[in-house]
Amino acid sequence: MRIASHLEKFDRLTDLRDRLDPLEDFELWYWTTLTASTNAYNASLHLAGLTDDDSVFSTVPGVHLVRQADGGYARELRGPGDVSHVGWPSIPGPIPEDIRCMEYSIEAIEEYSDPCLRGDSELTLQIIAECERAFAEIAKTLANRAAPAIPNDRAAVGS
Repeated sequence: MRIASHLEKFDRLTDLRDRLDPLEDFELWYWTTLTASTNAYNASLHLAGLTDDDSVFSTVPGVHLVRQADGGYARELRGPGDVSHVGWPSIPGPIPEDIRCMEYSIEAIEEYSDPCLRGDSELTLQIIAECERAFAEIAKTLANRAAPAIPNDRAAVGS
């Protein structure tokens, strides 16, 4: 996916999550938070030149659906494209410190998936606060990475 598409999705999802009540709508709020975070991560990886900013759809690591001249799609083997989860697929080469911190923040959010959505852990304000803190770090990193790449008239990322 293209950087601009990731940024647009991040903004749209952030706007949606801001309208949800994290306690009352936890499942939707959580998945919106995680999906926005993944889009921020992919945009940051593309902006850093670590993954390709192609207009293709990543399916499984290395396999992409690519639009053909006839309007259809065909599978092609390519290098890493969009990442579904931190480490899937793994990104070759050194990761800049700010993006590594973004990975830790995404993993901090993902830590609550199984116990809160699939398990029987009680949702607490502390869990929501931890997800909020992690998401704020992700948004800050994205804003710093995207600032040089976006037009001056574009609203601040994540606001």
